[in-house]
Amino acid sequence: MTASPTTVPVTVPAIEIDGVSKTYGATRALQDVSVSILPGQVHGLIGRNGAGKSTLLRMITGLETPDTGSVKFFGSEAPPASDPKAWQQRVACVYQRPSVFANLTIAENLFTGRLPQRGAGVSWRRMQQESERILTEWNIQLDPRMLLADAPLEERQMLTIAKALEAGTRIVLLDEPTVQLEGAAIRRLFDKVQELQAAGVTFVFVSHFLREVTAICDSATVLRDGKLLWSRLGDEIRSDDLVDALLAGQEQRRHRAESTVAPDAQGSPAVALAVENATDREGAFTDVSFTVAPGEIVAIGGVGGSGKYSVGEAIAGLRKTAAGGIAVNGESVAAGNVKASQRAGIGFVPADRHRDGYVPQLSVAENMTMGVMDQIAPRGFFSPKKRTEISRDLIADVALVPPDPSLAVSGLSGGNQQKVVLARALARNPRVLVLISPTAGVDIAAKDAIYALMLRALADGVAVVLISDDVEELLVSPRVLIMREGRIGAELREPTEEDIVRAIEGLE
Repeated sequence: MTASPTTVPVTVPAIEIDGVSKTYGATRALQDVSVSILPGQVHGLIGRNGAGKSTLLRMITGLETPDTGSVKFFGSEAPPASDPKAWQQRVACVYQRPSVFANLTIAENLFTGRLPQRGAGVSWRRMQQESERILTEWNIQLDPRMLLADAPLEERQMLTIAKALEAGTRIVLLDEPTVQLEGAAIRRLFDKVQELQAAGVTFVFVSHFLREVTAICDSATVLRDGKLLWSRLGDEIRSDDLVDALLAGQEQRRHRAESTVAPDAQGSPAVALAVENATDREGAFTDVSFTVAPGEIVAIGGVGGSGKYSVGEAIAGLRKTAAGGIAVNGESVAAGNVKASQRAGIGFVPADRHRDGYVPQLSVAENMTMGVMDQIAPRGFFSPKKRTEISRDLIADVALVPPDPSLAVSGLSGGNQQKVVLARALARNPRVLVLISPTAGVDIAAKDAIYALMLRALADGVAVVLISDDVEELLVSPRVLIMREGRIGAELREPTEEDIVRAIEGLE
C-alpha cells in the first residue's frame, strides 16, 4: 500500500481553499469560502442540502473551477482543469454509489488507467498478483477475478479508496459514504479510515449524521447558504453546536399529512400493519414492534446503519426475520417472501430506484405492470391490450410526463422514473405502502407530486410507512419512530425538526 506519512511539513495544509466563490446564473453556490485542512486530518464537511458542500467537493476534485479564489494541495496550486490525470494523482472521491466499472473484474477496476505492461501488451499475471496483494492488505476476502458488480457495497467503497492510494493519492473525499451501509460495515470503514489517517492520509468526510462527525472527525467546517459558518478543531466540535448550526435560520415545515384513522367494530383503532418483536436474521434490527392503522402514516428515521431500511425491506418480504413477525389486517405474512407480501397487500418503493426500482430498457407499461401479471395474463394468455389499459390508468393516476406507455423508462427524468416505481407499487391497490426515501434525487415539482400521491393513498385508507434520511421528509408524518443501532429508540408525536435531529443523535 502506498499510503505513508507525507514528507511535507505538517504546518503546510494538505488542502488550502482560499476565498473561493462560485455562481450559477442567479444562484450563488459559494461565497468567499476559506478552509484549511492539515495532512492526516479527518475533516468533516457539514451543511444542509443546498449549503454548498457538493460545489466545494467538485472544486477540490477539479470538476469545477472557482470564479474567484484558489485551491492548493500541499502548498502547490491545483493543476489546470484540463489535466484530469494530475487531479486524480492528488485527490480521489468515494461517493454513496462508488464510481466503478461494475462489469469488469475487481482486478481490472483496481488497475484501470494504469494496467501493468509486459512489452507491448498487458501483464495479466502481474495484475492478478498485485490485486491479490492489495486485497490481502485491505482484508477484503474476495477473488480478484470476480465481477465488481457481485461485490458488496462496503467492499466496493474500500476498493475505490485502495485504488486511489495505490496510484499515489494522499487525499480522499468521502461523500456520504455510510448512507447505504449498516452498523458493522460503518465500523469497519471507520477503522480503516483511522488506520490510514495514522499513515498520513487526509480525509474530507461529508455527512448529514452528526454522531458520525463527532466520532471520526478531528476538525470540521459548517457551510450554510454557500457561506462559511465556522471551522473548528476536535475539542471544539460539539453535537449541540452542530444541531444549532444546521437548524438556525430554517423555517419549520408546516405541512403534515393528515392521518384518517378509523376505529374497528369494537371502537378501537384498526390495525392494517403490525410489526411484532421482529428481529432480522442477519442482525440489522432487533425486537422491533409498531402498528400502523388504515389511513395512518408512520415515518421512520435514524442514522446510517440504524436498521431503518432493513425494517422496510423485511415488511416487503426482501429480508427474513429470525424472530417475531409481520401481519396485515391480522393475517400473518410469510417472512422473506416477496410474493406473499404482495398477496397480503403490501406495496413497496425501494431506496435505490436505479438498482431495484425499474428495468431501464423496458417500457413504462412493462415496468408499471410487473406486479400484476395475474391481471394481464389471467388464464396464462398474455393480453397486450390489458397491459396497455392498466398502464394508461396508472399513468393518469401518477401524472406521468410524457404520458406514453411505450417509452423506455431510461429516457424519463428522475422524478418521472420514480413515478413509474410508485405506480407499480400502487397497481395492486395495496393495503400497506412502504416508501423508502421516495423523493431522493428528484426536483421540487416531482417531490410535490409524489407527496400528493402519498396523501391520496392515505385518504383511500392505505397505511403508509415512510422511511427516510431526510429530516424534512420525516416531518410529513405526525408520528415519527427513531431507530438507533437496530432498535426503536424514540417515538415522537407532532415533532419539530429539532426534535427529530436531537432524537436521531441521541440528544433528547
